[in-house]
Amino acid sequence: MDDSGKHSTEEMDFIPDDFPTAPGPALVLLLGAVVVGALTGLAGIAFLFMLREGDSLRGTLTAALQTWPPFFGWLALSALASGAVCTAAWMVEKFAPTARGSGVPYVEKILRGGGQPRHAWVLPVKFVGGWLALSAGLVLGREGPLVQMGAVIGEKVGRRFSGLKGAWKSLMAAGAGAGLASAFNAPVGGTIFILEEVFRKVTPLTFILTATAASVSIYIQRAVFHMPQDYAVSVIPEAPPQAVWVFFLFGTAVGILGVLYNRLLLSLQASFAKLSKIPVPLRAAIIGFLMGSIAWFAPRWVGGGDNITQSILASRSEIWLLLGVASLRFFLGPLSYSAGTPGGLFAPIIALGAIVGAATGSLNHELLPELVPSPLAFAVAGMAAFFTATIRAPITGIVICLEMTGCYSLFFPMLTTCLGAYMIPTLLKDQPIYDALAAQKN
Repeated sequence: MDDSGKHSTEEMDFIPDDFPTAPGPALVLLLGAVVVGALTGLAGIAFLFMLREGDSLRGTLTAALQTWPPFFGWLALSALASGAVCTAAWMVEKFAPTARGSGVPYVEKILRGGGQPRHAWVLPVKFVGGWLALSAGLVLGREGPLVQMGAVIGEKVGRRFSGLKGAWKSLMAAGAGAGLASAFNAPVGGTIFILEEVFRKVTPLTFILTATAASVSIYIQRAVFHMPQDYAVSVIPEAPPQAVWVFFLFGTAVGILGVLYNRLLLSLQASFAKLSKIPVPLRAAIIGFLMGSIAWFAPRWVGGGDNITQSILASRSEIWLLLGVASLRFFLGPLSYSAGTPGGLFAPIIALGAIVGAATGSLNHELLPELVPSPLAFAVAGMAAFFTATIRAPITGIVICLEMTGCYSLFFPMLTTCLGAYMIPTLLKDQPIYDALAAQKN
C-alpha cells in the first residue's frame, strides 16, 4: 500500500483463515513469512545491540559526570536525558504519529479490520526514537518498537504480492509476532501473542505464518548471532503442591496491583491529553529531565528493567529495598509512557512483577519455608502474573517468561498465580490495557 491509504474496503478487511487452495499462492505466503522473519530478526538484532550500547553509554556518562561538582553533574545528565526524550517525541509528532507508545493498539486495530495502515517513516522513527527514549532511561520496553517494526516489515513485504488478496495483512501479523519473539528471544511467546491477544482465535493461516516468521527470526538470533536466553537463572527448587494456595493468593494481590497500574497509566494519559497548550516535545523534555535526575541518584532504577530482573534472579535482595524500587517504578512506568515517545509496556511490567514477586517470596520464605523453599519461584511467577493482570493474555505471559528464564519446572505455580491475577481484574470489570488505550484514543 502507498501511505495515502487508498485501498478498497474489501481488500482492507479481508484476512483469510486458511491457506489458498492452490499450492502456488500457499508457497508464496510461506516464502513471504520466511522473508519477513529474516528481516524482522535482523532489525531486532540491530535494535537490541543499539539499546545495549545506549545503556552502556548512559552508565559511562553517569560515571564520568559523577567526577564533576555534584550540581553540574546532575544538571548535565538530566539535560542530556531531557534532550534525548524531547527529540524522540518530536520525531513522533513531526514524522510518524502512529509510532507513539508501544504501537500494539495501532497494530491490533489494523489487523482486526478497523483502519488503514499509515506506515511512512514509522520504521526509522520507531528505531531511532525508541533508541533515544530507552537509552535516556525512560521506563519503557523494547518489545513495543519491535512489534510495530515487524508489522511494518510484514505489511511492506505483503504488498509485493499484489495479486494475492489478504497477503499484506497476514504477513503484517506474522511480522508483529516475529518482532515480539525477537524482543524476548521467545518464538513460541511471539506466536501465541498474535493468536491470544491480537486475533483472540487460532486459525491455520495465522498460526503457520506467524510461527514461521518467529522461528526464522529466532534462528538468526540464536544460530547466526548466538544470542542466549534473556535471563541466566540458577536451578530453582520446585515448590510442593501444597503451596498452590500461596501462589494463588499472591496472584490475586498482583491482580489488584495490575488494575491500579492500568488505571494510573490511563489517568496520566488523560491528564496529559488535557495539557494541549503545552507542546508534546516540551512535556517529554520535562519527563526526560526527571528521569535523568533519578538516574543521577539511582542509575540502576531507570530503564526497561532487564538489569533489575537479572539481578533479582541471580541473588537475593532485601525486602524493603525491593518494595522501594517497586513503588518508584510503579509510577515511573505510566509516567514514561505519557511522554509520547516510542516504547513498550511489556518489559517494565515484567520487571515490576519480578520485584514484587521477589519481595513476596522473601517474606513467604521466612514465614513458610517448607512451602516456599526459594523466593525466586515467586519472582518468576510474578513476572507472568503482572503481565496477565495488565495485558490480560495469560498464556502469552507464561510462555514468554518461561522462554526467558528456562524455569519450566515452575509451570504449575505460574499457572496458578496467573489464574488469580486474571480473575481479579475480570471481576472488577477492568479492561485489558491495550483495549483501554485504544478506547481512550477513540
